[in-house]
Amino acid sequence: MQSLSVQALALRQLGRLNSLQLLSPCHGSGLSMWCPRTLHARQLWGSATPQTHRTAMWQRSWDARQSWLLHQTRLKSTRKKGKQKVMQQEEEEEEQEASEASDYEDELQDDPGLPKDYKDHEKTVQSLRFDLVLKAGLDIARHGVEDAFYSLKLRLNGQKLSKKSKMVKVGDTLDLILNEDKEMDTVLLKRVILKKVVGETKDAEKQRVILRSWKHLQLPRKDVYKQ
Repeated sequence: MQSLSVQALALRQLGRLNSLQLLSPCHGSGLSMWCPRTLHARQLWGSATPQTHRTAMWQRSWDARQSWLLHQTRLKSTRKKGKQKVMQQEEEEEEQEASEASDYEDELQDDPGLPKDYKDHEKTVQSLRFDLVLKAGLDIARHGVEDAFYSLKLRLNGQKLSKKSKMVKVGDTLDLILNEDKEMDTVLLKRVILKKVVGETKDAEKQRVILRSWKHLQLPRKDVYKQ
């Protein structure tokens, strides 16, 4: 047996003997699987079929894992890009509104057609948002502005307000509807007009503005609501 092992190793190194030759059955024996030479050859070479099967299984498992990792990477990348796109759109809208708000005249000129029972106030607001300017001009609580918004009673330049955070500029008219008289076709309201932006405060965190306000103003319906 030792001589057979030495010969098999020598032939393997010289390339003259392959695994099929080593795995051939012993001469004159019907139980080739239990032949000593065959068993010893299997120990030296190993079984080709089980090794090939294991290799194939490992390969399929590796390919499946790689495919799953690639799918997860693509999914995360797609979600991240979608979120970044939404944030970029929101930032662009805010920048556009801020740009529109900064494009104002130095001061609103007096309109002789407006009622004279108004008052001008210098106020300090955190920003030129509709809700903050209206709150400062009418001296009302913030929840009062929110209730009016959800009751569809707020108007900007005669049009229904789409969002409370809408930026306003010099000359804009902010209305809070109080009541409508259908018989007289009139509307009772409170009004604030942004007359002038004086400038920023010393800490540059707020805006100083001049607001013209009417606490009780009755106007024809056609002058209040605009398409």
